[in-house]
Amino acid sequence: MGRRRREPGGLGLFAVLLVIVALALTTLASRQARSPRTRIEADPTRPEATAPPEEPTPGDDTLRVHFYDVSQGLAALIDLPGGAHVLVDTGDAPAREGCGEDCSHAHAHLLERLAADLGGSSIDVLWITHQHSDHIGGARDVLQRLPVRAYVDNGRDLQKSEVRSVHEAARRKGTPIETLDPTHRVLGTLVAGPARLTPVVPDAWPADCARDPNDCSIGLRIDFKASSVLFTGDAEREEERILPLSSPVSLLQVGHHGSQTSTGEAFLTRVSPRYAVISAGHPGTGMNADYCLPRMSTLERLNRALGGEFRQTLLAYDGRVSCRHAVDEGWVAVPVSDHLWATERDGDVVLVTHGDGVFVRETATH
Repeated sequence: MGRRRREPGGLGLFAVLLVIVALALTTLASRQARSPRTRIEADPTRPEATAPPEEPTPGDDTLRVHFYDVSQGLAALIDLPGGAHVLVDTGDAPAREGCGEDCSHAHAHLLERLAADLGGSSIDVLWITHQHSDHIGGARDVLQRLPVRAYVDNGRDLQKSEVRSVHEAARRKGTPIETLDPTHRVLGTLVAGPARLTPVVPDAWPADCARDPNDCSIGLRIDFKASSVLFTGDAEREEERILPLSSPVSLLQVGHHGSQTSTGEAFLTRVSPRYAVISAGHPGTGMNADYCLPRMSTLERLNRALGGEFRQTLLAYDGRVSCRHAVDEGWVAVPVSDHLWATERDGDVVLVTHGDGVFVRETATH
């Protein structure tokens, strides 16, 4: 593991988060004539450092998650109750080699939707789970075109040109850059109004991390009353096994776009999700022509975990033939739980909860 990288004059990760979320809540408070309620709890394993969540004030009753249709990639905007915004990953680079117009169209869609959904507000935290192109590829343009108050990644692959260009874009905009990894983390929970944001990082990277950036993903959990959301990026089963997860979650971002190497049975047993979203491309298009995701075996595991009705189907690759450019043969319409959404089938997926553990899809208005 490399040493922690911090820009000169930068604050610690949670100090940065505290400042930016406090600013966001203060702005909202001035509009609603109420005071912000933001604090940091220190190490949650020490009883003296914890405190019960504060009761939400009127208007703080909604958490919204936008899973954008960015083809074979991940980009999700979280609107926190209280007015702050977190963007987890940024989809693929618009000019990625071998992707063609699929990536450029997906990137343009992401920027368009972010501008509309933010409505002039800042992205308070840009959280990059890991440095694969389909997660960090759009970050440079996001930083250049939209106000971002803090940028977080795992501090790896700093020699790669794509990562260097993202960090340079952040520096030029004056956006603090922070590294979160097993060696450099603050054990604690940021409380932003009625919501809690908790990094999900193992005590040590799994052995596969050295050769597979997927297993160096930094996860994020968001809790709002009885509702919770878990992002794991592309964490595969080796990292899933050692992620510090103490309680079930309501909504799961399905790891690695529904690959068979993620979302294992043991992991699903631990997190016991009620709802899940897969962000993946259409069969045979863009980068998914080479990846063929999601996989049938993953959908079968998700169906067993989620339950519910099975009134819709989702195309999945069954692995019987070579993946490369498979369009018809090898793809099967699998009946899936009605608690499972996929950008491949559903386009942008916007889910809303009032903190009761229930997520409902919001009807698109565009």
